[in-house]
Amino acid sequence: MTLAVSDLPPVFGSEGEAALTGLLQHVGDVLTVLDLDHLDRLSGDQLLTQMSQVAHVLRGSEAALAAMSAEVAVRSDPTRGGEGLAAKHTYQRPSQLIEVITGLSSATAGRLIRVGQRTTQRVSDAGLPLPPLFPVVSKALHEGLIGVEAAENITRELSLAAPRAEVEHLAIAETALVEQATGAGWRDGLPLSADLIAIQARQWRERLDEDGIEPRTEKAFQKRNFWISRTATDGLIKFGGLVTVDVGAKLHALLDAILSPRTDSRYEPTGEAPGVAPGTSSGDHSQTLHAPRGAPSAYDAARRIGVPDRRTNPGEEALTGSVDGEEGARLVDRRTAGQKRADVFAAMIDSLARGTDAPTVTGASPTVVVTVTADVLDSGKGTGQIIGVNTPVSMSIIKQILSDASMIPVFIDPDGKVVALGNDQRGFSRIQRMGMIARDGPTCAMPGCQIPATGCEAHHVVEYSEGGPTHLDNGALFCWFHHRMIKTGVFTVEMVNGKPEVTIAEWLRRKPYFQ
Repeated sequence: MTLAVSDLPPVFGSEGEAALTGLLQHVGDVLTVLDLDHLDRLSGDQLLTQMSQVAHVLRGSEAALAAMSAEVAVRSDPTRGGEGLAAKHTYQRPSQLIEVITGLSSATAGRLIRVGQRTTQRVSDAGLPLPPLFPVVSKALHEGLIGVEAAENITRELSLAAPRAEVEHLAIAETALVEQATGAGWRDGLPLSADLIAIQARQWRERLDEDGIEPRTEKAFQKRNFWISRTATDGLIKFGGLVTVDVGAKLHALLDAILSPRTDSRYEPTGEAPGVAPGTSSGDHSQTLHAPRGAPSAYDAARRIGVPDRRTNPGEEALTGSVDGEEGARLVDRRTAGQKRADVFAAMIDSLARGTDAPTVTGASPTVVVTVTADVLDSGKGTGQIIGVNTPVSMSIIKQILSDASMIPVFIDPDGKVVALGNDQRGFSRIQRMGMIARDGPTCAMPGCQIPATGCEAHHVVEYSEGGPTHLDNGALFCWFHHRMIKTGVFTVEMVNGKPEVTIAEWLRRKPYFQ
């Protein structure tokens, strides 16, 4: 809880306190005049000017907080024992006391202390005054020209370089960075943001401390990490970690290559008649995607659509579009950038798991075992269980993973006895997959999708549960996302002249976008 001024012991004879009290009263008056509830009355120039002025006041306040936080840290030195300032208020660390007084976060309190220690006057062991460690940053901070975040970015990176850098070179770097942060000498006088200053400061650090890059690289290598939970929350499993710069760059390049925007997607009309919207014919109101493989993504409909919630208004949340007299109905991808990256990541996992170089267990590639009761399969409702994950999975997920060769279904009766164990006959072999790639092309069978076929899931055009054979002429490779859309009924697939053809589901064709 933030302490009010009245909660603190009175201090008399302090000109600074009197000035701050007057300032607080004046700030209240200023806020009343600004009328923050009616900022819409300001012109654009007025809004930006006032925002700049408020930011200047904020930076000045941050400078005062940083200096005061550093002083609190000095007075809370552990060598003072119970006489330390933080200890007197029953806190172990000065940052905890600052949190309570200011209401700021622990991270912000720590930043204030660090910046204050680097930008305020010091005292030598002999009691003599010493200049700040970073005098140029200190001057700009105390004049309200830069904020605490920019000050920390500069001082942190230069402090890391200081042990092996020349003093005069550090001074040059500090001056250059402050000029960029304040706009002095920069194009049009525009200052760089704190994030850009951090990038520039890291560049200076690497130039000033060229011998330090290898130790830092090795340290980063040792800190690489990846974790994944075995428990799902609301149907999702959390994972995260850290990778080295080169691995991150490769991942960015791969995602950019797969997800880069291409030509706007359109549905090609299958036939037109007078008075009928493009993409339909007088006798058939279906819209079929049958683009040549390897063609531009003009037919990339499914990549530009989200999975709808059919329990409410089917397709409404998934689609936006309109009938454009010449070009037909357009579907817009409603997936976020994060969702697209997640779908690519799913394909990467599939590709690696099926690779010939993947480790095998008793001669089999990495396998996921799914258990499901016979009554759930018969009714199409209920849940199953993925071995190793402590969360039930829905029937829609079960249907999708049962189509994949790396999944083995274990059928269990209501008493928990194993009724039957799936085998490789329901899963397409590697040779069959190669045949599908040769027939349909090197990417997902959804026209225009750029996910590599090696990372796709094999789909039975006629469902295996309905007697569909695991033959080449009954299979097609779809990425995880498009396979899921087929399983949830957004699209249907049939074999036409020996090749898969994707069609918009009837319940979507009835939407006004296709009329």
